[in-house]
Amino acid sequence: MTYVKVNVLKPGDNKGVGGDKKDKVNIFDWDDVKTNPPRDSKGIVITGNLAFIAGAYISKIYATQSTIKAGADSTGDPDAKGIEQSVEFSHPGDSVAIREFRANWMNKNIGIVIERCSSNQKNLYGTPCAPLQMVFKAEDDKDKNNTTFTFKSTQKGPDVADYQGTMTFEIDNAAYGQDDTEIAFDGPGRYTICSGSGPANPIIESTSNEFPGEVYTLVGLGGLHPPLINHDGERFILEGGATWHALAGSELTLSCHVGPNDSHLFIELSRS
Repeated sequence: MTYVKVNVLKPGDNKGVGGDKKDKVNIFDWDDVKTNPPRDSKGIVITGNLAFIAGAYISKIYATQSTIKAGADSTGDPDAKGIEQSVEFSHPGDSVAIREFRANWMNKNIGIVIERCSSNQKNLYGTPCAPLQMVFKAEDDKDKNNTTFTFKSTQKGPDVADYQGTMTFEIDNAAYGQDDTEIAFDGPGRYTICSGSGPANPIIESTSNEFPGEVYTLVGLGGLHPPLINHDGERFILEGGATWHALAGSELTLSCHVGPNDSHLFIELSRS
């Protein structure tokens, strides 16, 4: 469904307050992205997952929270307007790691995901065709020792995306060991599902470390006895009621919701 003009009223809960950003900025190279999920018909929400080529992933960089500034500006002549995005933040000190970061991320086509502290919202800055690129200023004097980074669009593009997929970091979390019967979630992200030692073992439960609104992607490792998840309507609701098998390279993305009797219910968002 395409965008229909609607009223945009005042949001509640003091939504205009500043800050509310986690102190880790998530950064990746668009040239490492194997699959870029499309935006929905209204042009902002992305429900699919960014998939990366082998050996590539999202990196984290610490940012002094009070310095994080992100935005989008419309620019251009009448009938030729577009949007330019930007992200700024400071990193304290001049360690070798931050100097290596400065040296090796210059001239890269960059995407950045910034997460909220009070919600599961993840804002995605940059696109493959309008990526961000980095400039920086390093200072070491009597008042401060830090690097200020600025990432700006290389050209006009769309507005900032609402990314609802999972984040691919260097190592997937181990979620399911051999012959387990429950998934051990510990925050949103990607989780590996190991093979069992005997006949296919169904996953029937999860730990209590998940929270409504969080999104998880299960990554199958295959093996002789890959476990499975069945649609039961109480713990797991799968598209079309189709069982998911943790075959090598298969993925299942689930969102967590409040189920019957305040239990947690996992609903399929996508699979591959």
